[in-house]
Amino acid sequence: MLKKVILIAMSGACALSLAACSASASKEEASKTTQETKAEKETTFPTKTVNNMEMQIKGIETTENGKGDKNIVQITMDFKNETGSKYGIGGNDFIFKSGDKTYQVKADANNIGTEIAADKTVSGAINFELPKDVKSGEFSYQPVTFGKEKPKVLATWKISIPNNK
Repeated sequence: MLKKVILIAMSGACALSLAACSASASKEEASKTTQETKAEKETTFPTKTVNNMEMQIKGIETTENGKGDKNIVQITMDFKNETGSKYGIGGNDFIFKSGDKTYQVKADANNIGTEIAADKTVSGAINFELPKDVKSGEFSYQPVTFGKEKPKVLATWKISIPNNK
């Protein structure tokens, strides 16, 4: 009788320990999956330097416009002025190309527009209103020019548009 009780108790202990091992393994798998998902979302883009101004994309977010027919894509960037004087940067200095179409910034959005003091860093956003079928393209720095001079693309990043939040 005592042997049966001990055998039943040991069987129960083994079952509990196996269940605990399998639960901890699934927790580890879940955390690995979460880390992999975060790594996929945290894409790093190369820093581009133009006229001693460092530019780096820090993030890209997509939301739907009020009508629901287009996406608003917001590209957040850091700008570091490594010149000895002020440098002006604005949303209108950027374009987005996908296929044979070129898109200008969304004029009524809160786009960056500032002068950056020498040796200072500023963050700001550039917004585009794009058709929902646009999934990737080239985001380019093409500073506004005055007079008859034609604007030139000075830096380009290939980007993928993330899904709407």
